[in-house]
Amino acid sequence: MSSISEEPSSVIDIRKNRLRSNLLLELFQSGDTSINKMARLFHASIPSATAIVNELMREGWMIETGTGPARAGRPPVLYGLNPQKYLTLIMDINRHDTQLVIFDLRNQLIVRRQIDLKLDDTATFLDRLLAEADNFLEYHDIRRDRLWGIGISMPGLINAQYGINQTYLSLTSPGEPLTTRIGEHFQRPICLINDTRATTIGEYRFGLAKDKSHVLTINSDWGIGLGILLNGEVFNGASGYAGELGHIQVRPDGLLCHCGKIGCLDTVVSALALIRQAQEGIQAGRATILPQMVQGNIDSLDTNHVIEAAHAGDEFSIDLLSDVGTELGKGLATAVHLFNPEIIIVSGVLAGAGPFISNPIEQAINKYCLADFKNNLSLRISQLGTRARLLGTQAHLFEHLIAREFV
Repeated sequence: MSSISEEPSSVIDIRKNRLRSNLLLELFQSGDTSINKMARLFHASIPSATAIVNELMREGWMIETGTGPARAGRPPVLYGLNPQKYLTLIMDINRHDTQLVIFDLRNQLIVRRQIDLKLDDTATFLDRLLAEADNFLEYHDIRRDRLWGIGISMPGLINAQYGINQTYLSLTSPGEPLTTRIGEHFQRPICLINDTRATTIGEYRFGLAKDKSHVLTINSDWGIGLGILLNGEVFNGASGYAGELGHIQVRPDGLLCHCGKIGCLDTVVSALALIRQAQEGIQAGRATILPQMVQGNIDSLDTNHVIEAAHAGDEFSIDLLSDVGTELGKGLATAVHLFNPEIIIVSGVLAGAGPFISNPIEQAINKYCLADFKNNLSLRISQLGTRARLLGTQAHLFEHLIAREFV
């Protein structure tokens, strides 16, 4: 890995480094382009753009990737990121399982492994995570020095500045940042990001939020998270905790939430809440095909069973998803009044229910929102699915590493 350069000694060096980093970010986000387009994009002369491209090619950051369409004369040569320069490791952690993914610099997924490792607030979890990651890299013959950095997405209150997850403080020793512990293990730069925030970045860079300015992404997973895009920027809040929609109170006499509060939205509409409601319905004798799907072992029931049963026409499962969607829509109606988005993107495990979840959400928003807020609002199911979170973590890591590289 190249060393971090010394502080530039002149305005020219500062401008050149800014152009280099902006060019690499543009190639990462938009793909291959020509020198003429680069020059126009960054208000640089063609000789200056050519010099920077040649320099980045000598350093192994860029390669020629072919030719583009010609309006007249010779077709322009296209340049893009060199996928072989570095690899990145993404750790996608949640309360159901963990994914380990290797990307190259052109966002191509090289290898992926899903492991049965559920997030819990113990040091044992982190020990096993590091062991699984070591095994994953060794199995695929990926040396640590090939990794440019490691991105970690997980639920919880993430203080990215200090590398701490305030929700899961027992993962490390008291006062030890999570990023420090993992960084010392791998000897690589580490980026930590909230899973919903990563999803929002992924949708903005590569999905349905591309070219949008005001977007809400609802991560309907084992908890409920809200990603907020305002004026084309991800909104983090003063401490980085913005968007915890799942912890607004909706049932003052409701169930105890894992956060310690009573009646949070999470207790009504999360994947865990859906499974609990399905199990309670089965025990109460509701007619449903769900017990057959799990051979009578209702403790093994998961969201995929409920979604599959709904698609098969199971009335009980359809009702469950409709109720969850309605309550989630009520919560989102509040967020719509606060942020006035142009699009809401539904992501997470419950997004797999498609119209069984999106239709009741949309109906609730129509019912509980003021008319003027709905005129230019659309609601869509994510086309990227879980890839939005992976790509968002990768984008967040890339931007962090570029900033380190060209200071």
